[in-house]
Amino acid sequence: MADRATRSWLPRRSAADRSRTRGLTTRGRCLLAGGLAAAVCSLVLDERDLLRVGVFAVLLPVIALIVGSIRRLRLSAAHLVTPARLDPGTVGRVMLSVTNTGSSRTSTMEISEPATADLTWGVRCLIPPLRAGRQAVTDYQLRASRRGRFLLGPPTVRISDPFGLWEEHRTLPARSEVLVVPTVVALAGMPVSTGSRSAAADRAAAGTIGGDPDVGIRAYRSGDDIRTIHWRASARHDELMVRLEEPVSHGGATVMLDHRATAHSGEGVASSLETAVTLAASVSLHLLEADHQIRVTTHTGAVLANGRDITDDVLAALAVIEPDPATVMAHTAVAGSGLIVAILAELDPPAARILAASRRRGTNGVAMVLETTDWGAIGPSARSQGIAILQAAGWRVVPVRAAEPLALAWNRACAGSPAYQRTADRHVPLPVTR
Repeated sequence: MADRATRSWLPRRSAADRSRTRGLTTRGRCLLAGGLAAAVCSLVLDERDLLRVGVFAVLLPVIALIVGSIRRLRLSAAHLVTPARLDPGTVGRVMLSVTNTGSSRTSTMEISEPATADLTWGVRCLIPPLRAGRQAVTDYQLRASRRGRFLLGPPTVRISDPFGLWEEHRTLPARSEVLVVPTVVALAGMPVSTGSRSAAADRAAAGTIGGDPDVGIRAYRSGDDIRTIHWRASARHDELMVRLEEPVSHGGATVMLDHRATAHSGEGVASSLETAVTLAASVSLHLLEADHQIRVTTHTGAVLANGRDITDDVLAALAVIEPDPATVMAHTAVAGSGLIVAILAELDPPAARILAASRRRGTNGVAMVLETTDWGAIGPSARSQGIAILQAAGWRVVPVRAAEPLALAWNRACAGSPAYQRTADRHVPLPVTR
């Protein structure tokens, strides 16, 4: 207790002090020590020339220390990332600028930025002297290898005297976020839905199940009131679109992603979770492209995105999905009407029963189940029982293999009639328990 109380009285360093270190370099300390030794030896040996050399050797690092300590430099830094969002496997660039915001001229500086795993190796370069208000810019490459949210910086500046006897390391408070969104695969076709809404058709599909009233959109026609133009939809369709006054249904579609850690296999970019995220992003954007209102949820029932013009929200939410230690499937995971697309991995019977009981009557449920054995899953599996439970409850179950293109798996989810769910897949046999 006494020691803790004593430490509490010690002066605290400010944030600026903690981000700055300064002092003599190894060369400066060695020169200072050598000069002192030479001065002592000159007194013992009564050598005046050696004393002059010793005094000169001492004065150089001392003068460098005094001048460096008195000098005040003000610097700022900023990043410019292009493009703002990356896809896995793509390349971007970062423009790192350093500005002299003080009133005095700087000396030559070295700027460095640490590496960011799976994104960049960082940078280290020299900056020429900057007059007051001037800026120096350097750039380096980004190479995204996996999805996620990454932070760049902060940059560190090293300032020294011309002889390298004194130096200052200063960390500039500049950090920038880089978002690497999931890979999106082009899909074709659409499963049968009893409640999906298409704004392009200017009406709700026949058999739509209720919901709160809303407005749709259609192409602009001569004579339409300019105040009814829907600018976001116009930008997306590359033509003028106007709002409809008549209500349409909120049937829509729900895309559910199961990212339980116990359900997935593999590690890193080669894991089944990455394939599931890619599939969820591809299905979501495909439904949005077809003008469906969608709701993206997780196995916990958390809503990641909800609406119609939400492409950016969907990609941003799925970019940061991580394995969830929870093992229970929530009843609200597939709450909704119209079309439900569930992206599943290891499907255990308890989770299958929850999904079977949560699907509303008249809702078309499509379960895309990843064959986790293709991603290295070992041990006994009860997925065949879970699949049988979903099939008995009216779900269409589509197995997804690791070596199979996701577009082909989606085509099989869209093909056939409701009887398709009771027939074995011709390419990948589906185990069913009786």
